Amino acid sequence: MAINIGIIGAGKIVRVRHLPEIKSNPLARIAAICDVVEARAKEMALEYDCKAYFDYRQMLLDPGIDAVIVAATNTTHAEMSIAALQAGKHVLCEKPMATSLSDARKMLDAAKASGKQLMIAQNQRLEPAHVKAKEIIQSGELGKILSFTTIFGHPGCEYWAIDGKNTWFFRSESAGMGVLGDLAVHKLDLMRFLLDDDYTSASATIDTLAKAFPDGTPITVEDNAICTMQTAKGALGSVITSWTYQVELNRTSVYGEKGVVEIYADPEFPLIVQKNPDTGTYFRLGKKSTNIEQVKSGIIDAFVNALEEGTDVPIPGIEGYKALEALMACYQSAKSGKRINIGT
Repeated sequence: MAINIGIIGAGKIVRVRHLPEIKSNPLARIAAICDVVEARAKEMALEYDCKAYFDYRQMLLDPGIDAVIVAATNTTHAEMSIAALQAGKHVLCEKPMATSLSDARKMLDAAKASGKQLMIAQNQRLEPAHVKAKEIIQSGELGKILSFTTIFGHPGCEYWAIDGKNTWFFRSESAGMGVLGDLAVHKLDLMRFLLDDDYTSASATIDTLAKAFPDGTPITVEDNAICTMQTAKGALGSVITSWTYQVELNRTSVYGEKGVVEIYADPEFPLIVQKNPDTGTYFRLGKKSTNIEQVKSGIIDAFVNALEEGTDVPIPGIEGYKALEALMACYQSAKSGKRINIGT
């Protein structure tokens, strides 16, 4: 029996990732799609032969839906996820899981009370280069990890989102946060995953340097952010994200006492391990996903397989909470001009 999935949101990420990946999974079925823009819901429902809804609350009343994907605006993630959990549905929520820690905690509480699973779509954890890099780092062959640098940037959401320069990503009332919530949340989560470590403090500078609405007024969220993070095991690292790069950059370097791991620094070898300047180990582990060329993320397969097997989802809500906790510390630092402790 296939797991019937309802999707809230019919924007770009749903069209290029969630819908195709559900369709390719034999254990899953697209049962319904909901969007407040009726034409978009009808369009996707027709293409994927499923029900169309225009109010997510009506969709949640459908007893045939087993699980829900929340892929609407950031500021609605918590409300929709909690309602879905309370309706007895498992939930896969897009990142960031919420726009406040209090809302994120309510999501965790709702999952616990409902007995249903809450997974956060931090898909970079599932990329083969990152999975292999974690294996190498955790093996100890690089010794103690001392520092890291991770960068994620592209020309901007207007080249990706369905509404172009009018995208909700650029509006504080719908996004709640800018490039930090869009891109840095991926990298903050990724470094916790790779290092098997938690953050203890953050310092950040954010700004809106270039992005503007069609009328020329600046967008109401940040388009660039630079964060420095310290971890419980003693590593110091930088997380750099931008919506103003002319080319897409998505790479990570991890520096240990005995060597360096380079991820996506070389287009031919997604993972390179160097223990001296002259030699290295080079891994071909498939392509990385970009805004121009999407590669299967594995997020749907991971979610569906866990539900089918009755096991815990691999990226539960608490992992999304930890990434959000670090993210909010970065915002607090940028506002106060001070370094902020995390988890104390």
